[in-house]
Amino acid sequence: MFCSLIMCTRNRSRHLRSALLALKMTARPNFSVELILVDNGSVDETPQVINSFAQTSGWPTKAVSEPCVGLGRARNRGIEAANGEVLLFTDDDCYVSDNYFVDFRNSFDERILQYGMGQVLLFDPEDDPRVANLKIEKLVIIPPRTPVVPTGHVQGANMFFHRRVLEKTGLFNNNMGAGTQFPCEDIELASRASLAGFTGGLLPGFTVFHHHGRKTGSAEADSTVQSYDFGRGAYYASLIARGVNETWAYWGEKATQYTINLDRFSRELEGAAAYLKHIAHSA
Repeated sequence: MFCSLIMCTRNRSRHLRSALLALKMTARPNFSVELILVDNGSVDETPQVINSFAQTSGWPTKAVSEPCVGLGRARNRGIEAANGEVLLFTDDDCYVSDNYFVDFRNSFDERILQYGMGQVLLFDPEDDPRVANLKIEKLVIIPPRTPVVPTGHVQGANMFFHRRVLEKTGLFNNNMGAGTQFPCEDIELASRASLAGFTGGLLPGFTVFHHHGRKTGSAEADSTVQSYDFGRGAYYASLIARGVNETWAYWGEKATQYTINLDRFSRELEGAAAYLKHIAHSA
């Protein structure tokens, strides 16, 4: 099977219905695709929505459950159920484009790169653009063994990994992702892929539309962006804990670029300290 698209969800059945409708309507490719829908411990109507889609959509679909909350853990459960050579990931508030799978295959060449992301565009222009949003004008390569892959270069709303990457690096960090303290499971895995010698890329050729609903300048949007700061610090700490000493210089340079925003830097420090404390207590 060429690819598996993994979508994880928790207690957002309304969002999920819309995301699944977009999947149902996207063009059917002439190569093998399967959908993996992971219910991450929902207590609303999510299981019924998933089962109804699996029975009526016409797509090969697997409905799986991961009761332990955490997006990294849920993504791993999806990987375990998947058969695809390439694993695509999107979120339950994202709408795939009309030719999503065809566009991906036309854009992706595993001889050139083995992991990365596609475009994430806002569905509603009134939603805050700081939340998981990236227009990609041209192919951007992430060279192998890049010490610190910049945050934002691989976003979970529209990312992919060739299976052989995961066979070498391992899966997502179970203690990271939405639902945990550390919302950085996507970039943390990307950094391990890079350090393992794989080439990443930002592909302009395939797109999802993010309908996150956090309006520009709202308290909800601000809170989400602040959680990104905390997660960024945890990501830097994960690199430091693995002995990637270049992280110090990289982080210091980034910090000097926004010294006028000490709140942001303090949240990064808090995230780093929390992650180091977490792994120290887990040892």
